[in-house]
Amino acid sequence: MEWMIWLDFSMFLVLLGLFFYVFATSTVTVLHRIYLFLHVVFMSWTFSQFAAQTVNSASFKLFYLSASYIGLSLLGLGWFAFILYLTGQSYVIRKSRLFILAVPALISVAAVVANPNGMFLSINEKLSPLKQLQHGPLYWIMIVQLILYVSVSFIVMFYKLRGENSDRQRTVIKTAFIGMIVLVAFALADLIVNIILIEEINRYVPLISVGMAFAAIYLVHAIRRHKVLDIIQTVQRDVMNTMSMGIIVLDEYDIIIELNKVIKPIFRLRIGDKFNPAILGPQFKGDVSREFMAFFEEQRKRPLDRLEIEIAITYDKYRHVIVQSAPILNHKKTPVGRVLTFQDVTELRMLVEETNSQNEQLHDRNRDLLIMQDELFQANKKLEQMAITDGLTGCFNRRYLLHQLEQEVVANIRYGIPFSIFLFDLDHFKSINDKYGHLVGDEVLCGTVDAVRGSLRFTDILARYGGEEFTVYLPHTNREQADIIAELLMESVEQNKVSTGIGEPPVSVTISMGVISIEHFEPADLADPKAFLRELLAQADAALYEAKYNGRNRIVKRKLA
Repeated sequence: MEWMIWLDFSMFLVLLGLFFYVFATSTVTVLHRIYLFLHVVFMSWTFSQFAAQTVNSASFKLFYLSASYIGLSLLGLGWFAFILYLTGQSYVIRKSRLFILAVPALISVAAVVANPNGMFLSINEKLSPLKQLQHGPLYWIMIVQLILYVSVSFIVMFYKLRGENSDRQRTVIKTAFIGMIVLVAFALADLIVNIILIEEINRYVPLISVGMAFAAIYLVHAIRRHKVLDIIQTVQRDVMNTMSMGIIVLDEYDIIIELNKVIKPIFRLRIGDKFNPAILGPQFKGDVSREFMAFFEEQRKRPLDRLEIEIAITYDKYRHVIVQSAPILNHKKTPVGRVLTFQDVTELRMLVEETNSQNEQLHDRNRDLLIMQDELFQANKKLEQMAITDGLTGCFNRRYLLHQLEQEVVANIRYGIPFSIFLFDLDHFKSINDKYGHLVGDEVLCGTVDAVRGSLRFTDILARYGGEEFTVYLPHTNREQADIIAELLMESVEQNKVSTGIGEPPVSVTISMGVISIEHFEPADLADPKAFLRELLAQADAALYEAKYNGRNRIVKRKLA
């Protein structure tokens, strides 16, 4: 009986040795961490089973057995996660889903820890030693959740094997499949021998411990043989060696831990050497060596910053090289090393210099042309502005207004868009000219235009129609909107004050306005748009005349159907 107890402990030592072997010889990835978690579960089971059988106190024995069952409760979850990562379906394990996936295992762990009234596990010292260990109904909850995780893992591997075309991936999945079968077979045997048939066999046989050891030995052998966990490291090395730039990876003590093939012919460095910028000095020219040393001195002062410098070195020929130094940070944002990259940009620099030379020649040749083009553009711009604006007030002239209206009216008629037209002039403007002179009259005209502009929208068009008469075109404006804008415009002009500059009070003027709004159109209007426009302006002029005839400083509104 005692040699069976030490068999548990021996299996624990075997698993412990394999644990350190895998950890010491592999690059730690997520897949490694999950496998090592499984390995820890294996070890915790074997050690706790060993410890439970070497103590005499029932409370200690129950404690060690509970610890072993906690590990066993997590075994199914760990194996399921291992299978998902191994088969390339790690996207299933997201933060939002992780808790849901772990619920069965957590329920089982809670049952082991709580063990209410011994419903999971109890020890009855009144019975014979082989019958003292009593498994309650909660124990079978653990068995059910393990069967659930194992079944889903088998299903995932089965479907992945059917659809997987990669020989390597199929080999990896088969490895996990066989390891799982080994573990399940020993677990079933342990259930039969140590629980169901314990009285007939009359001794405890640690089959699960042996199964865990066999499964772990097989998996570790397959892992090392098929490089299951080394693929990331292999790919990283291949990627580094295919890069055109030189790469040096340093640890926090400036020890070289990796470099690629490109850098080896340039600098005589080896993995394990301490990187010293001073040994690279002979390959630099003049002040470049001091700049290079200053670059690394700055890196030591600012270990968390990414720095860059361009240097010139002599390697089979004169070359320009960009050196970059970037920190390597762990999950706590603490620097644990840095990466140096050396990128040859000689051809780029030569191309840039040649391009700059050609650009300079083109610049000299085109300078006069650009000046001439700019002068011509400014002249044309000024002529264009003069052609469409009134020289005194700066608003649009009558020709521009009529041209715009001809185009706008056609579009408005075709698409049924309402619009309005204002026609207004200044009341008693001749008396202002006679009393103050034409210069003050011009100031009054300009001040009135500024007041009107302040009441209009960005899309409205203000034009000088002739003399002191002005026209406003308001697109997309019905009668109600036009009435509001007209009243606002009248008020703004009346409140506007223009200084005469001769010691007399400021001058204010009023305006008379004819307003016409068009909301509905007849198809026949498109037959002769110019005639339709002339009719609109005639109607607006008639409304303006009526406003002046009825006493000025008023609005006369008309609406065409």
